[in-house]
Amino acid sequence: MLHESLLFIRISLISGTLLYTSYLDWKYREVDDKVWIISGVLAVALMVFDLAYGWSMDKLFLSMLSVGFSSGLAFGFYFLGLYGGADAKSILIISLGLPLYQPERSLHPFTGLATLTNGLILSLILPLILLIYNLTQVIKKRDIFEGFHHESIVRKFLALIFGVRLKNARNRRFWFLMEEANHIRRFKFGLFSLELSEIDRDDVWVTPGIPLLIFITAGFLYYILLGDITYTFFKTLFHILTL
Repeated sequence: MLHESLLFIRISLISGTLLYTSYLDWKYREVDDKVWIISGVLAVALMVFDLAYGWSMDKLFLSMLSVGFSSGLAFGFYFLGLYGGADAKSILIISLGLPLYQPERSLHPFTGLATLTNGLILSLILPLILLIYNLTQVIKKRDIFEGFHHESIVRKFLALIFGVRLKNARNRRFWFLMEEANHIRRFKFGLFSLELSEIDRDDVWVTPGIPLLIFITAGFLYYILLGDITYTFFKTLFHILTL
């Protein structure tokens, strides 16, 4: 009974933290470090209590391995500039608050790592949505590549999955300008060259700046409720190959 209650409290703490910080990241594009510190202290306290309640060297070793590997990978991505600090901190909080959790559909018990992979996979939904939207515009005979006909087919395809052309783009919040104009308009796909700044003109290609933290939050909830997406993928692949 105590184990179930403790598990509920830990999941609630992490879920509440992720939902609140996702809201802050979406609305203000920053999260106060105090939120992470408070959540982190509570997460560590709950982890220590759980380890003391069900003590074993194996559990301690796996918990430390989960925290070290998951947060190390998360902060490694951050230092490489692949995403923001809030994303890395969220994985750390998850790893501290619930280092080990293994639903039926999972490859391993490392909650932080499973959440990260789930979040990254779920983030692939966005390019699919953009592609479908852009294809509907093409079907409607709208010349979304006006001014960009000189671009290669490959670059046009990348534009279809990473952005949209907005007629009323001026002053849109939280969008990256996905083009540059030096005598001639060209698509700009560089991950490190995109800047989240005020768009000063209309009828331009832009890409939505949806925080990865939102997908990480969805990845955690998915893992708790449904399991590891990679497990489902590999299981499905195995069944296909053994038909």
